[in-house]
Amino acid sequence: MKLRPMQAKRIIAAIVLLVIAFLIVFPPLANGGVKVTLSSTASAHADHVYVTFGEISAHRMDTSGPSAWQTISNRSTLVDLTLANMSETIALGTLPLGQYETIRLKVTNATAIVNGTSQKVQLESSVFTISTAFLIRFGTDTLITLNVAPEVQQTTDGVNLKLTFTATPSS
Repeated sequence: MKLRPMQAKRIIAAIVLLVIAFLIVFPPLANGGVKVTLSSTASAHADHVYVTFGEISAHRMDTSGPSAWQTISNRSTLVDLTLANMSETIALGTLPLGQYETIRLKVTNATAIVNGTSQKVQLESSVFTISTAFLIRFGTDTLITLNVAPEVQQTTDGVNLKLTFTATPSS
C-alpha cells in the first residue's frame, strides 16, 4: 500500500505534535519523591525544647545561584528535641530529577521549658545547611535522615541552643 504525499505529511505532522507534547508535559512530571526525617540519639538537658522548622530545601549540584535551591516543603513542623532516640518526619515532597549536595533548614521558632518555666531561646543561626550528596531518581523515593545533636546552655538571659546536624541519605 502506497501512501499519498498528503497522508505522509499528516502522519509526520502527528508524530511531530506528539513529540512536542511529550517535551512540554514530561519535564514538569520528571520528579522524584523525597522524605526528610529528623532523628536524635542524645536528649537536650531541659524539660522540653520545641523547635519549629519552616522551609526545607535542597541545592542542585549542577546549578548555581538562587535557582539552584529547590523547595522540598514549606510546611511548619514542630519537634521536641528532648526526646532521646526519636525519629520524626519533618518534610515530604518532590524534587526535580538530579544530583543534590546540600539540605537547608530554616528554624522559625524555638522555645525551651526548663524547670517547668518557658525560657527565651537564642539560636546561633536560624538557617542551617547540611552537606549531603544524594540523587533524585524517577519513580523512587529518597530518604534523608538528619541527625541532630542539641546542646542547651542556661544563661541569665534565657537559653542558648546549639544545633549540630549530620545527614544520611538512602533510597
